[in-house]
Amino acid sequence: MAKRSYQQHCGLAAALDAVGERWTLLIVRDLAPGPRRFTDLFEGLPGIATDMLAERLRTLEVVGVVEKVDLRHPAPARLYRLTERGKELARISGDLARWGLPLLAGGPSRSSRRNPAWALQMLARSFRGGAPDGEYRWSVDDHDFTIVVAGDLATMAYGHGDRDAVVSVTCGAGDFFSALRRRRGAGFPDGVQVEGSEEALRALLAAMPSTTAAAT
Repeated sequence: MAKRSYQQHCGLAAALDAVGERWTLLIVRDLAPGPRRFTDLFEGLPGIATDMLAERLRTLEVVGVVEKVDLRHPAPARLYRLTERGKELARISGDLARWGLPLLAGGPSRSSRRNPAWALQMLARSFRGGAPDGEYRWSVDDHDFTIVVAGDLATMAYGHGDRDAVVSVTCGAGDFFSALRRRRGAGFPDGVQVEGSEEALRALLAAMPSTTAAAT
């Protein structure tokens, strides 16, 4: 596939030559919480074609953002993961995501797609502190995620960790998005099962800026 270039001797132009194509930074976003199989990435990017995803992944490999790793256990699998340079790009794109949050203040439109993984990343990126340290586990429609709080920093990862959780939440996607909009002292939808400290969970959600709540 012919590659377009700005043909400018400028760091920003060179960066956009490498990662400015459609879908590229969204792939980085979806790899930021951890390695993913090709099928995981394809499932999480509604609207992308398989050949486009393959092309974007090849480009990201060439520029040193993504690398492949083959696993033998517990089952053979090929995963894509961010390199150290890719993690640096993920941090930069996270700043861009925070910049874009106010643009979502009106809430999702009828045609907008929502994804619990994207919402939890927004929550972690906009976290302002005030919740107890530890793991906040989410199981949403059989997909597992964890937000890890350490002081004023929160990060989101796929799966669940090995430590005892501050709180574990199990729910469907609809109740998940309703729960994210709850504030300290508010109850949770009936479909949300909470094990552990509900107060800690409310504190986590209360630390989310109003722009993030509106975006969910």
